[in-house]
Amino acid sequence: MKAIIFDLDGVICSTDHYHYLAWKSLADDLNIPFDEKDNERLRGVSRMESLDIILEKSKENYSLKEKEQFADRKK
Repeated sequence: MKAIIFDLDGVICSTDHYHYLAWKSLADDLNIPFDEKDNERLRGVSRMESLDIILEKSKENYSLKEKEQFADRKK
């Protein structure tokens, strides 16, 4: 092997739109409003922190186990 390329911040390939679509799908399933402006708050944030931001708009209280299941659904 002569080289390894890491693209952790989207320099080579931007995946922002796909992350938005994945979070939007989960939010829609949970009947939580989520748009591109909401998605901006998720930049540079971990998966679980992102989920907590999304769940701020929910009227439901979710257990840690439920949150972990939601996070696992976001692929």
